[in-house]
Amino acid sequence: MSGEADVLHPARDAAFQMAEDLAAHILENSNTYHVLAGQDEYPGRDRLRFSVLLVMFEEMGKIMALVQQCERAAKADYLNVRVEDFHDHCLNGRKATSQILEELRTAEKASLSLGRKDIKLSEEPAFVKEDFCSLQERLLYMAPEGQKQNLDFIPPGALMDRYATIIERNTLAAGDYIHDLGKALGLWLQLGLKPKMREGEPHSLRYL
Repeated sequence: MSGEADVLHPARDAAFQMAEDLAAHILENSNTYHVLAGQDEYPGRDRLRFSVLLVMFEEMGKIMALVQQCERAAKADYLNVRVEDFHDHCLNGRKATSQILEELRTAEKASLSLGRKDIKLSEEPAFVKEDFCSLQERLLYMAPEGQKQNLDFIPPGALMDRYATIIERNTLAAGDYIHDLGKALGLWLQLGLKPKMREGEPHSLRYL
């Protein structure tokens, strides 16, 4: 690893394993998100699950960059992988948020073009207009005395679920891609977690 705090420079094989481990960690966080969401309504529930969702956004940004650089290293036969800004959680979160919102709007536009009348394009969520770097602190810690804590930026539960679904789908795809690309290099990598959907339990454990 380089001496720079925001740059990752591991050996290629280690980077491939790191990508699989990161994908598994995102899915573990997804399990936490769904278990929290599945509980009966209680004060702080949406605040807690949105804080977990923000971690998923941030790690999604990391894995997007890591997979891209692993692919580049494999095709160019580099022995190391260099990922800029790997440890910048805030930057990675913003990058992943932009991509996920674009994916969501693309799917909605496709549905509209196919004649779906019950679909409308999602508006920009309130949290992207906030200081992304301070969101988790504002969610997890009490506001200073005398200051009103405004958490109106927390998305509705159904919208958070849509974001989580897109993150999970991309994470599974990244894990599969790194597995297949690694095989070409003689690496045998497994994600270790698989979807376990239970009909009628939308917020039960998803990945085992």
